[in-house]
This record gives sequence, structure tokens and C-alpha cells, in this order.
Amino acid sequence: MQQSSDTSNHPTLFDSLEDNIHHTLALISRARRTLYILSHQLEALVYNRDDVVAAISRFARRARDCQVHILVRDTADLLERGHQLARLHQRLPSKVQLRKLTIEPNNQKMGFMAADRELLIYKNDDTQAAGFANFKAAQEVKTLVDEHQRIWQHAITEPGLRILHL
Repeated sequence: MQQSSDTSNHPTLFDSLEDNIHHTLALISRARRTLYILSHQLEALVYNRDDVVAAISRFARRARDCQVHILVRDTADLLERGHQLARLHQRLPSKVQLRKLTIEPNNQKMGFMAADRELLIYKNDDTQAAGFANFKAAQEVKTLVDEHQRIWQHAITEPGLRILHL
């Protein structure tokens, strides 16, 4: 397993699911204010794990201004099979917001998790385990967060994830 360096501006490449999960948990633990996720389907092997969902839940509850913004292209699996992050969104809708893409990012295959101003996990192809982690990626994070926010403005709340309160 490759370790990321907090003191390096160089990305740490990874090509296994285990490394992807390791870097995901490390990024969430370092996040302080806002967590941004862009994913095709919220890959279950990464995002539907007890440890990852618990880490996101702790992050969201840590402080009043902590926010999680999740953009998903395909919500069919979330609706058909269920997903722990979808349930967390239902329990904490003001802290963990989940929307479905209606416009595509510039790179339609990419997936990423970014936080604050410099924490990043990026995959050129979100369907693959390979990518890189860089926890000193200020310029890349700014560009990706700007794109995330642009897409967020057009994204829709998935009706199937709403809870009706009677």
C-alpha cells in the first residue's frame, strides 16, 4: 500500500481498491469544512462500506458548518439495492446532500473526492480503482470544486430518495 505524504505536492498513485479505500478514509479524516464527491454510481466497494460511511457521518456531525455535497450520474443502484450514503443523506439532509447530474462534467469519465482547499482523490475513470491522492493539491481542487459547483446548480434531488413524513 502506498502512503500519501502530507508534506509533498506530488500525487500518490494507487491502483488497488485497498489503496483507494485507505486514501478515502485519510482524506475524510483530514477534511474540516466541506466534502465534495462526484461519482458515476457511488461505487459500493468504496462508498457503501461501514467505515467510509461512519467517517463521513462523523465529519458531517463534527461542526455546524460541515457539509457533504455528493453528485451521482446514475442513481439506479442507490434506489434498487440501497446504499448507506443514501440512507445517511435521508437522516441528515441538511448536512449530507445528494443530487443527480443533469449536465456532464468536462471529463465525463472522471470521479473525485475533494475537501477544503487542497485535499484530493482523483480517478480519470471512475469505474476503475486506479487514481491518485494528493493532499496538497490546491490548484486542482479549486478547478474541480468550481466544476462541481457549476454542475451542482443544475443537478436535481433524486425523487426516489425522498422520505415522506406523515
